[in-house]
Amino acid sequence: MHLITGLGNPGRTYHLTRHNIGFEVIDYLAERYGLTAKSKFRGNYYTHTLYGQKLMLLKPQTYMNLSGTCVYDFAHYFNIDPGNVVVIYDDSAFAPGVVRIRKSGSGGGHNGMDNIIYHLQTEQIPRIRIGIGQAEYALKNHVLSRFTPEEVPLMRDAVVTAAKAIDCILSDGVDRAMNTYNRKSDPVDE
Repeated sequence: MHLITGLGNPGRTYHLTRHNIGFEVIDYLAERYGLTAKSKFRGNYYTHTLYGQKLMLLKPQTYMNLSGTCVYDFAHYFNIDPGNVVVIYDDSAFAPGVVRIRKSGSGGGHNGMDNIIYHLQTEQIPRIRIGIGQAEYALKNHVLSRFTPEEVPLMRDAVVTAAKAIDCILSDGVDRAMNTYNRKSDPVDE
């Protein structure tokens, strides 16, 4: 079983903010597959079978910084190996719309990913990072802001690309997804 987790903050206040791009990918997948949400362990989730594999799509409702508690509860209860947990989240080190896939590594200062690593006690967690642009002001204000009209089409494309990457991870593995979907784009600050 795979646990595909999109990170974000619950509630209308945070809907469509930069920090909630992970939620947007889960919403896109759920709509594409025609799934209905259920609730458990402080998370909204959907179940599906794809390529003969069971998967859960998860949106933790614990707020970003405590995402690890929800992810841990699901992974522990359903006996899902951390290598089969895929986390989708925003990354301010990349320009809006850039999609990067990694097999493992630190959370890079992203509080939600750091909390997941802490609770699962490993950095061996595949992840899909979606660029949201670098903050021109306080990072907290930036991640909680909405995308500009110019950025919206880039982010729509990024959501679709991330969904395709999930399909690829499930059908062909993380390495193939990395080779297929990691684009040669410079980080924002270069």
